[in-house]
Amino acid sequence: MFPELNNLLNATPDKVDQGKLTLLCDAKTDGSFLVHHFLSFYLKANCKVCFVALIQSFSHYNIVGQKLGVSLTTARERGQLVFFEGLRSSVDVFFRAKGEPHPLQFLRSVSLQPSAEAHTW
Repeated sequence: MFPELNNLLNATPDKVDQGKLTLLCDAKTDGSFLVHHFLSFYLKANCKVCFVALIQSFSHYNIVGQKLGVSLTTARERGQLVFFEGLRSSVDVFFRAKGEPHPLQFLRSVSLQPSAEAHTW
């Protein structure tokens, strides 16, 4: 997608360091294009990808991925991609039976009420 970026990172789909974590964080700017770049880059490099989506749905990322030459559906079916929809899953945890295991079950015990020590500004 971005050959210049790949050159800066000294990476190509043929030469990828396996077992590395790529974490993207943007502040005061929109870096979402990098998410799409790295997702398609690692899938094209035949890496196994665990993707935690907190903003968009699987469908959104799949449509953009197809425009970049990768199918997230196919990657998921082959076991190359584990896609975790964090927003949907965080809502699901509240509608499950209390004893049912869930990766985000810790949210049930989080209090959204301010503590006595909390300050209001």
